[in-house]
Amino acid sequence: MKIMVITGKQAYQKVKNAVKKYDFIDVHKTDISIAAFLTPNMIIDEIKSLEKEKNIRLSEIYDFILVTGLIRHDLKKVEEETGIKCYKSTREASDIPLLIDNLKDITLSTKDYADNQIIKFVKQKSEEEIKKAEEKPIDCSKGNIKIGALKVGDDYPMRVLGEIVHTPWLSDKELEEKIIYYLNSGADMIDLGMVSNEDHSKDLKRIIGIARDITDKPISVDTLNTKELIEAINLGVDMVLSVDAGNIEELIPYLKDGNTVAVVLPTNYKVNYVPETIDDKIKSLEENINKLIENDIKVVGDPILEPINNNGCNFTESVIACKIFKERNNVPMFFGIGNVTELFDVDSNGAHATLTAIGSEIGANILFTPEASSKCKFSIKELKIATKMMFLAKKRNSLPKDVGFDLINYKDKKFDELTTYNNYKDIPIIIAEENERQILDEGSFKIELDRKNKLIVAIYFDRRKNPKYIIKGKTPKEIYETAIRHNLIKKIDHASYLGKELQKAEIALKIGKKYNQDFKLFYNEFWK
Repeated sequence: MKIMVITGKQAYQKVKNAVKKYDFIDVHKTDISIAAFLTPNMIIDEIKSLEKEKNIRLSEIYDFILVTGLIRHDLKKVEEETGIKCYKSTREASDIPLLIDNLKDITLSTKDYADNQIIKFVKQKSEEEIKKAEEKPIDCSKGNIKIGALKVGDDYPMRVLGEIVHTPWLSDKELEEKIIYYLNSGADMIDLGMVSNEDHSKDLKRIIGIARDITDKPISVDTLNTKELIEAINLGVDMVLSVDAGNIEELIPYLKDGNTVAVVLPTNYKVNYVPETIDDKIKSLEENINKLIENDIKVVGDPILEPINNNGCNFTESVIACKIFKERNNVPMFFGIGNVTELFDVDSNGAHATLTAIGSEIGANILFTPEASSKCKFSIKELKIATKMMFLAKKRNSLPKDVGFDLINYKDKKFDELTTYNNYKDIPIIIAEENERQILDEGSFKIELDRKNKLIVAIYFDRRKNPKYIIKGKTPKEIYETAIRHNLIKKIDHASYLGKELQKAEIALKIGKKYNQDFKLFYNEFWK
């Protein structure tokens, strides 16, 4: 196989360095500075020029040509005119080796960059690797257990348990919607959180029934109310949170007769005992767990991951306790990530990745979180992706990098931004400023979000402020083109304003940010 890569002056050296290990690739530098400006006709001219220089058709030397950079045109014309296949390469020069190494599994295109093909291929291979691990027979001698039909333990990816808080206070429809949202986000198990200091044992049949009608994934009930725990066990729930020294004796007779798994704490909330040292945590937890194991009850140990800067046992000490507990006990371990992120004023994305990585290193098996606060929106989805990253990294004995999944959602892994303004010399520079006086259009728009249906909503008002139309769409382009088609925009500055607000609304919708028309999307001190 022989390949030619065509690029511009600016990226030439990057491309040369990227492909230097391949002796079957030649790199040709065109006379244009930036490859993105290449057109099919320009590439055709380059090929014909090279053929004239070499006195041989390139199709007799090369199998095909790859063109790097952000080429916007379809390159099909190149083959039609020159007889040699010509495809789009990757956007970034540094990704070319990934493309070359996987060529046999990638369908090159004259229209689309190869990036999506590469990402899809790498991700597919990773999914197949995870699927193969999921099919592994359960080995109970290694501390693996089944919760419902779900395999849990060190041989499998960490499982994400999503808690729906205060389920008795939700209507049936609200509960259904929340369960479906959690499942769509990737939750492996659904936790039905009860209400502290209230007894809703009579509601459990209805609540569990709703969950069972929606999913066959494991269902747990989260409460310290003994009556509620007993009722949940009697109803055959897959797991209960939580069993501790205060309720263990009452619960053992019920747990013995069923298949409900017990999540065990090192506490005794009946007498307000919460261990504050690493040793006390482990000792109390092991005592409680042993009582259940002696009765052939399946358990999950929860040493309790503490919030950062917590009084008594702090976060770091609790991580150490988790690590020591797992090293000493052959049982699955619970890792309450929500205890940290919900009580930490940071965006959850990176925090969840880091906490999942810690959990992976110390042997956690169940990652627990609610999505109780706005800053922790998408927690379950973030954790699910992080569990895949860490499972693959651990299995491959590699860093959690380039494994097919990532949580780089708000920045860029590679930053290769195109700028050309410095190339234009002796051209007047106009300093931008707002107009002091604005002349209003005939009508106006109120922009809102329909988050449930993932739509942007534009309400059109006439000059007397009477609502006339509601336009709904998935993208700003759909909405502003519809507004133009219906002749709702007369002034160019109004069109510019509408485009700006619609773009803000789309970003807010995608990242879970609050949107208020006419106000900045990113408004805190960090962005000044």
